[in-house]
Amino acid sequence: MDISKLLKSLNDQRVQYVVIGASAFPTHGYLRITADIDILIKPTRENAQRTLNALERVGYDVSELTVDEVLAKKILFRQYILATDIHPSAIGATFDTVWRNRVKDEIEGVSTFVAGLDDLIKMKRAANRPKDREDLKVLRAIKRQKKKR
Repeated sequence: MDISKLLKSLNDQRVQYVVIGASAFPTHGYLRITADIDILIKPTRENAQRTLNALERVGYDVSELTVDEVLAKKILFRQYILATDIHPSAIGATFDTVWRNRVKDEIEGVSTFVAGLDDLIKMKRAANRPKDREDLKVLRAIKRQKKKR
């Protein structure tokens, strides 16, 4: 599984989503190695079903997942080299806010939306794990640089 197939499937199924976490960082000028992709989905039943359809089409085993489970908690897929995390919510920001502030970009040649810099900062600050604190230093420095321009 690669990121481009996953994102293309999400797009084809008309999933309303935003890439968050380290996979969104390059859009803002910060490259950090990550073994997963974090996808924040709009938390509606219809969108959750579309998400399951998209995942199934690229080979993820979603046979035991329900729409209610997708909406209730983060779903972690570790079936392939690409770890995929589907988030119905994010700490530090609502989907609606992240969607409103999204940035259009391409990831591995696929048009997609990623979280804006301010929302990434809010989410990292709220998560507050050691790696989040390190990311926060870099993201804040990028924000300061952008303000100087």
